[in-house]
Amino acid sequence: MAQIALLRLGDEMQTSIFDDLYQPFCDEMRQIYTIVSARTAADAKPLLSLSTLRAILVVDGGLTVGKEHIALQKQLSSYAQAGGTVIFCCLFSSFSKPSNFNRMFQSFELPWEFGAYHRTTFYLSQNTKSVLGHQRAIELEREYSMKAVHLKHTPVDARLYVPIEQSRTESRVFPPSAVDQEEMPAAFSRHGSGWIGYVGDVNNEQGSRALIMALL
Repeated sequence: MAQIALLRLGDEMQTSIFDDLYQPFCDEMRQIYTIVSARTAADAKPLLSLSTLRAILVVDGGLTVGKEHIALQKQLSSYAQAGGTVIFCCLFSSFSKPSNFNRMFQSFELPWEFGAYHRTTFYLSQNTKSVLGHQRAIELEREYSMKAVHLKHTPVDARLYVPIEQSRTESRVFPPSAVDQEEMPAAFSRHGSGWIGYVGDVNNEQGSRALIMALL
């Protein structure tokens, strides 16, 4: 059975929140894949050479901090360039400071930067079918409301869900306002022979879980 590696390098609070929020999602993945986890950089390194490894999910913000993780960032980039898939998701966006977020993606030689943080309704991009294939794309929600940390500087062909001109922020506190049409909550981009993915949802929406499964 193919394996999915979870990089869980965050502190005890991140570990506890992930266990509380994402146990059902992990159970869903276990129906198809074997799940292995790494809590330290030393634990993560051997996973990169597993012949049965399907993808690596970076599920909290731990990778973005600490000198001990700088080398691992570069190793993950090399893993993707050699044909692997790395997806930043779950608690990653919630527990990454903007400066650390930007610096880490620079180490991947990606232009992605920390963008706006708000909720709006997003729509499946026309590019998604060409990136994921017809069958996977038609199984995704055509639109859904998501509170997310957005990405700046994503290529058009990497955008999976997008706002439209009529999209407005959705808040119980602040009045609706127009959203930046060039910032995206989810992306999947070629990186050498492999892929780098990002799902910035902070609330574990069903549509986002389905998207992560489609990226695997």
